[in-house]
Amino acid sequence: MKNSLKKEDICALFGGYRHCSQIVISQWAEEFGMDEEQAIQLMAPFGGGCFQGEVCGAVSGAMAVIGLAYGHSVIGDEEGNIQMMGITAEFIERFKEKHGTIICRELLQDYDFSKDGDLERAMNDGVCFDICPTIVQDALTILEEII
Repeated sequence: MKNSLKKEDICALFGGYRHCSQIVISQWAEEFGMDEEQAIQLMAPFGGGCFQGEVCGAVSGAMAVIGLAYGHSVIGDEEGNIQMMGITAEFIERFKEKHGTIICRELLQDYDFSKDGDLERAMNDGVCFDICPTIVQDALTILEEII
């Protein structure tokens, strides 16, 4: 089971500057033959919606996992592309059913990481430790159900 992380595990990772995107990919990297350390490095810039409050890092991490599972690499692979697009749409739809959006600043309501000081304020106010673990767990659960 890829969603075995408890809230306290996720909070400990956040406290060590691990981002939601990195947590999600780290749970799947080995299964797809990817070095976990490299996968974590690859996803580092995607936390906090690329630190701009855009697409949630947990969603970005999930998209990377979907790419590993269903991504096509052969030019002209229309069937593979269509399958991957369908799985992507299913993930996003299910995530939105739970949270209403895939946009980080909307998920975190009053915090917009594109604004100076909001990341620090969110960390200090505990928002990243209250809201984000559930988001990470939900992304992992949805992935496990669709992959």
